Amino acid sequence: MSKSHDDRAVEILTKAIEYAQEGLNKGVIFHPFGMIMDDNYNIEIIKNDIEDIEESYDSLGEEVNKYIAKGSVDILVLAVDTDIPDNLSKGVSSSIRLHIEEKSQRANDISARFLYVPYELCKVEGGEIFTKLHTPIAVGLIAEYIQK
Repeated sequence: MSKSHDDRAVEILTKAIEYAQEGLNKGVIFHPFGMIMDDNYNIEIIKNDIEDIEESYDSLGEEVNKYIAKGSVDILVLAVDTDIPDNLSKGVSSSIRLHIEEKSQRANDISARFLYVPYELCKVEGGEIFTKLHTPIAVGLIAEYIQK
């Protein structure tokens, strides 16, 4: 049974948020990473060891372009730990920013999204850290990778 476009998008977004949250729960800013879902619904994580966050993110974008050139990318997500822009922030400034593009949205003028997932790091007794996620904020944008 094939999954709907929305089901596939929710699946990869959920996996990306959980992956980022795992790093945050360790008490560290997670390193940028990407996730690619191919036409067979397989998800692959893309990451690198570049220390500089901006360089790492840019390098992930280059890697994504290589996957797209092969032609089997259905959905892509690039994730980075960043501050929410002031005009969108509602009291929590830290966020997991997910850049999502879907092949199914190519025909739309605004075919990609930034999804900001605000979070707070909290400590419980004993020093264990957990990540409290808040309601995501979606911002539409023109696709950068999967284009018409």
